[in-house]
Amino acid sequence: MSNSKTFLLSQYKKNVDEIRLRAKAMNLTDSEIDQIFKECFDILKSDGNGSFASKSTLGNIFKITAKVFLCIVCIIFVLYVLLNVHQPTSSIVLRNVQGLIYPGLKVLRFLAVPVLKRFPSLTNLYDETCLVENPYFFVSDMECWPCEDVHSVIDLTGFNNFSLYQSGIPYVVKTNQKHVTFNTLKDTYEANKLTFDKDADIIRSTNSTIKTVQDLFNYMPSTSKSSRTHTSWRINRMMPARIVRSLFPRPYFISQRSGQSMERFVMVDEPFAEAYSLPNPECSYVVVIQGSGERTIILKPSKECGNSCKTVSVVLKPSFVLWYNWWYWRPLSLPLENTTEASITYISSYC
Repeated sequence: MSNSKTFLLSQYKKNVDEIRLRAKAMNLTDSEIDQIFKECFDILKSDGNGSFASKSTLGNIFKITAKVFLCIVCIIFVLYVLLNVHQPTSSIVLRNVQGLIYPGLKVLRFLAVPVLKRFPSLTNLYDETCLVENPYFFVSDMECWPCEDVHSVIDLTGFNNFSLYQSGIPYVVKTNQKHVTFNTLKDTYEANKLTFDKDADIIRSTNSTIKTVQDLFNYMPSTSKSSRTHTSWRINRMMPARIVRSLFPRPYFISQRSGQSMERFVMVDEPFAEAYSLPNPECSYVVVIQGSGERTIILKPSKECGNSCKTVSVVLKPSFVLWYNWWYWRPLSLPLENTTEASITYISSYC
């Protein structure tokens, strides 16, 4: 036995003897002291076994989980090969599964009813055409001729060649659009409050106090340079869209055969609201109507056309309409230096 082990053993004996002496000083007998030692050793032994058992259980759970995961990956791989590579199997599966699609969706909807009752806000997802936008989407071989020769945003007011209006070239047109101020929007909201609160409550704002449509119209835009609130009000349901469309009717140069998307935006900006990107709506042809105030719109070429096209800009004044195709342009909205009026901008799209 080494010297260190001998020392530890002697120290252990010394500590045991001291415990016995203190126990006898408390009038405990030798048998009672031995029983106390036995109970202590039993406790230590059970703790050691429990720790080992728990580690063993965790190890088994990990092994089982790894095996299940590996089996699922193998099954998915085999199914993928059978359905996408082996044509006979793919044909058999498709022929037999088609009849189960409708009953399967019906069962899924029945199972979703309790969840929707518990979380009614999930019904808003019904009206979404895209739940998650792919930020890495890129068209590698897109033709950029509609923006290659664009050096400025042209004004086509009074121009009668309607075929040019439907091209991919960005332009502005002055229309008979009536001024839509913040008070106009507020009056429309108050007259249709129940509809807007129920079906058009998607608000995003740089002001943390504006979280609902009611908050938006309780807040009065300021002309102070320190006030730079930008608020985006998104509408994607039929009833509120119809009400807002009465304020921003279809511009005269857009063909009646063009279908307007349900999704539209109302941007409310204080005079010095900082720059922000305009959203990419559902349809590719975008119409930006300026209801009141002024904003500078910068059209930057999309990633696909960045090497072929140049950045252009235009000051969007009240009653003017900007037309562009978001496949080729990524617009930014910036404040004007000398403006003092809140900006109301309406964004819609046509297919």
